[in-house]
Amino acid sequence: MQGRLILDDGAVKAVRDRHTSLLPAGISAVEGHFEAGDAVEMVAADGTVIARGLVNYSAAELPQMLGRSTVELGESLGRGFDREVVHVDDLVLV
Repeated sequence: MQGRLILDDGAVKAVRDRHTSLLPAGISAVEGHFEAGDAVEMVAADGTVIARGLVNYSAAELPQMLGRSTVELGESLGRGFDREVVHVDDLVLV
């Protein structure tokens, strides 16, 4: 794994229980160095690995996106920032 995305409780439930894509609003922190397309771990606040998947953004792009909705990101940062961080089709639960 190239990095880790630390999820808030709502994102953990959404990804694990509802099998949804990971959105920027549910990420509280980013660890490691990775580029778009790299594999990352998605972990709960206590460090428990929830899932692994292919990320759509680099580690450098994500900090400005944390906690924000995709609609807000699309409006403020432009097209291309209004999509999932990890699409449900590109992640596996562990």
